[in-house]
Amino acid sequence: MNQEGRKNILATADTIGDQLAWAWNYIATLRALQRHARACPDAFGKHAHFVLTLTHSIWDALFLRLSHCTDKRKEAIGFPRLFKQVRKYLQPQDALMSKVDEHERELDTLRTKEKVANWRNRVFAHYTLKDDDAFFQDNVCSFEEIEDLISRYQNLLNFYGFKLLDMQFMVKDLGVKAHEAVDRIFAALCAEQGREEGGS
Repeated sequence: MNQEGRKNILATADTIGDQLAWAWNYIATLRALQRHARACPDAFGKHAHFVLTLTHSIWDALFLRLSHCTDKRKEAIGFPRLFKQVRKYLQPQDALMSKVDEHERELDTLRTKEKVANWRNRVFAHYTLKDDDAFFQDNVCSFEEIEDLISRYQNLLNFYGFKLLDMQFMVKDLGVKAHEAVDRIFAALCAEQGREEGGS
């Protein structure tokens, strides 16, 4: 692979890694919010508008970030572009070429990826839903499903990063910071709730 190929593949991989890092940060934040909502429901109820606004915004951003990773439009920067670049810059006889086809098929069969795309297209980007209860039943995404999808994407990114660039991408680093920040915010809210209940 020449220097141009390495530069272009690195730029694409960096962009995918950035999307995944933010996706992991968002899901970690949502996890922490859920944990605190269960531990201190009164404090959450008192600040319900804030919590709902925050939660909905994070889900929107999460699904958009994950959708970027598999967007097939020409101008999009995700795995489809990465696969195209691998085909362009590697020799046809390179063993890695057969992996590209395999990984494309694997991505196309991921049910969670399909559900994320449905949310992105029908709710967050265009909002084409009209009293479609079946949509919500068919496209429920659990935290575990999203975390598994991010991990699959990270593994795929690291496969190519290691083989082509001799590097790996750490996308889960922000998750710890997200937990710590939510812990601090809602520890204060729960403490405030406790003081108000104690004073009444």
